[in-house]
Amino acid sequence: MGTQQDWRVVDEGWGRRAVEFATLSEPANCREYVALHHHLGVGPEDRLLDIACGAGLSVELAGLRGASCAGIDASPRLIEVARDRSPEADLRVGDMHALPWDDGAFTVVTSFRGIWGTTPDAVTEALRVLAPGGRLGLTVWGHIKASPGAWALAPFTLAAQEKVTNQASMVALGRPGAGEELLGRAGFVDVERVDIPFVWEFSDPATYARALASTGPAYESIQAVGERAFLDHAVGLAQERVRDGLPLRARINVVGYTARKPATTSGFTPEAVGFLGAPPPSAAAERLYDEDRHDLGYVMNASRLWAHQPETVNALFDTMGLAARGGGLTLRQRGILVTACAATLGDSYCSLAWGKKLAIEADPAVAAAVLHGDDEALTPAERVLARWARKVTSDPNGTTPDDVRALRAVGYSDAEIFAATAFVGLRVAFSTVNDALGARPDAELASTVPEQVRSAVTFGRPPVSG
Repeated sequence: MGTQQDWRVVDEGWGRRAVEFATLSEPANCREYVALHHHLGVGPEDRLLDIACGAGLSVELAGLRGASCAGIDASPRLIEVARDRSPEADLRVGDMHALPWDDGAFTVVTSFRGIWGTTPDAVTEALRVLAPGGRLGLTVWGHIKASPGAWALAPFTLAAQEKVTNQASMVALGRPGAGEELLGRAGFVDVERVDIPFVWEFSDPATYARALASTGPAYESIQAVGERAFLDHAVGLAQERVRDGLPLRARINVVGYTARKPATTSGFTPEAVGFLGAPPPSAAAERLYDEDRHDLGYVMNASRLWAHQPETVNALFDTMGLAARGGGLTLRQRGILVTACAATLGDSYCSLAWGKKLAIEADPAVAAAVLHGDDEALTPAERVLARWARKVTSDPNGTTPDDVRALRAVGYSDAEIFAATAFVGLRVAFSTVNDALGARPDAELASTVPEQVRSAVTFGRPPVSG
């Protein structure tokens, strides 16, 4: 969404038959709504927001559990139905990427097949409006082709090919691991994948066809083939599944996710680091701090600094990991690359951190020597690698084909050379930000570095006093 034109398109698709959608299609979603509310424990103490609330049946059901409810949808005509159902709720027409509520306004946020693989940024807004410790619940289509009722969605494939391709992208969050990764990256914790019951039931083929035609995906198919052809196709599919004395029934796989916004960590207040002030509190920043406490027992100054943009440092380290894995770089090789790079830059922080790691992988004397620029204790292949790291760091425009040939001569493939170069370049970026903004090595780090390594780091910013 995001523009008024986009919203009009959404309203035309979903709102053009708002009453038929609300009365023929949406009631079949009750199992889904009730199940997720149950998983979340929605109750009288909750302030609940439903994103892409449609005609508001889920809002009405949450209200019956005692919650104080709000909802947002891009379709004015669906919001009118929702307001008729729940006049006491705060229901608004708007964009789920720019929610018109304050930070921390809700204890629960839900979205029933409203946030898709094509709209992942809406998850960040959901996190923002949740109070610390608040709960999130999402549902998405699961493995549709494996569903007994997959036939009921088949008319959607009558749409133009680009629309069908987009539909496949939309349902990508139902794939194993996809939703968990998205929510974890956004800063949510305690992410769980849960089973959600979903069954469409209709009295006869014509009612099924009318109900299906009231939905947004059906609008795309109707645009492509016309309404009569769409209805005839839907009726034909349903007629093959008529059962004497029983309703048409289509059970479709739906996946649910529940998650939580981290509660504000007691006993820890973000502080100013280097030349910047304290970073604003956020769930993503808390995640950085939690990882440090879990792995190290303290919060690194680097993490406090990068908490100004935790998503950026997460993406940076993800990319470093891709480069390292792509070249099969061992921990020892990475230790050599980073210590050679950091010492060349004059970065005391990474020199101490990775000098310590290299000391464990090799020994303190080897790590100290690499920091001094002495590679005699390394293997021939490692010496060439260290020299390459220093040259890439100090003078990337001064490298020559001979430098690359030297790497090949000791056994490195072009893929490994690229990986090592990309890894060093990314480490330069990380060190540059830390150094430029005044981040100093942690006292806790300095106290655990071997003396030989600590004595070799005579450059850069001094560690914080213990």
